[in-house]
Amino acid sequence: MTSMERPLKFKQAGTAASLGRETKRRRISSRRRRRRAIHIPNDIVEEVLVRLPVISVTRFQTVSKDWRSLIRSRGFGERYASYHNNKNPKLLCVCDDLVNRAKNTLHSTTMTLETMTASRDHRYVRSEKLKKFTGFLETSESCDGLVCIYGMTIPIKLMNAASGKSTRLPLANIQRLHIDHPNPQLKLVEDLCQEPDQFRAFTRLGFGKDTVTGICKLVWLYNKYPPASTSSTSCEVLDLFEDKIKWRFVSTAALDHHHVSDSPRPVFANGSFYWLTGDGKGYPTTQTKLIVFDIHTEMFQVTETPPFVKRDACGDKIGVCNLDGCLCVSELKADCKQEFWWRVKDQLWEKIFSVDLNSTSTWFGGVVGNPLTPLIILKDKNKVILSLSYQDNLVSFDLDPHSTVYHLYLSGYYGLAVPYFPSLFTIL
Repeated sequence: MTSMERPLKFKQAGTAASLGRETKRRRISSRRRRRRAIHIPNDIVEEVLVRLPVISVTRFQTVSKDWRSLIRSRGFGERYASYHNNKNPKLLCVCDDLVNRAKNTLHSTTMTLETMTASRDHRYVRSEKLKKFTGFLETSESCDGLVCIYGMTIPIKLMNAASGKSTRLPLANIQRLHIDHPNPQLKLVEDLCQEPDQFRAFTRLGFGKDTVTGICKLVWLYNKYPPASTSSTSCEVLDLFEDKIKWRFVSTAALDHHHVSDSPRPVFANGSFYWLTGDGKGYPTTQTKLIVFDIHTEMFQVTETPPFVKRDACGDKIGVCNLDGCLCVSELKADCKQEFWWRVKDQLWEKIFSVDLNSTSTWFGGVVGNPLTPLIILKDKNKVILSLSYQDNLVSFDLDPHSTVYHLYLSGYYGLAVPYFPSLFTIL
């Protein structure tokens, strides 16, 4: 070996030794970091995540593959929904901005309200301008935390009320009819009481879940226009599952000559949808009956209204809604008092409270002739939240039998309010 080669070999050996020491130090440091790292068991992670808001849970999917897999699993989604179903529901308010919208457009805003602090804390989820839109915006009831927002000439937007994420659904045949055969009299009007007759001839859609199959369904029952000699109504159903999203017709033969009223919107409770009967154009009539549609068997029947409702009561004095998961029916009497009952069993009804509209008219534009709708019951405060569609306020009422105290709950949203329970569910 020459004298020129020795220093080079010594230098290479020294470099290798230095790299070896550095690698050893890194291994030791890595072991120490692993020892200091806190391992959180999956059951603890799940227990924490299930208590967080939907938007926060969605963001935590980026933490790791394990967390993303957990959050997207069906089991976690079901547990999340079950946990929040035992809490007070939240409110989704769909508002129409009458001031800022341009001609032939509709500026809608969805707003999620915390029921405990609605008067002080609210969060806007989304604001959207709908161009070349004529008609009125409508909302469905909530199902698994999802809500349908739609009009007669625009696709149905299926939205997760908590996250604001949405998808568009196919047009129903009744919507295509409106698009293909527009009525020149059907246009936006500043006075919402001046609804064109043809719009009133078509009713609102219902939204519910078949607990037997686990499939959510949209059901749209409407009067035929013009009426046919064979039947007075048509019904379309949309099953919401991935491999088949298509509207289909179901038989309405059991309804015979009965028509459906355009108000209130269909109510889903205890596995069935409920409508009030009306005339051929959807206007309320006397001798009102209930139309019932079983969501699983998809069979219709017409029944009498509950015994506490007068047989000759006009449909615009009868209120129907889902309150705390039960079918709730009310009648506005001539003395402006409205009694609310809910069904405990098939034929067993229980009176829960009554309201004097003379005491609430201050918050509802002086209206005493239209029945109020109870939205939610605040279980921890024993109060009920009352609404009147397209009025500025929501009012809370103490459910104590001897109470006559009303309070302003929310002011200034001017639109439609939908109670919902937060969920992680999405369609498509």
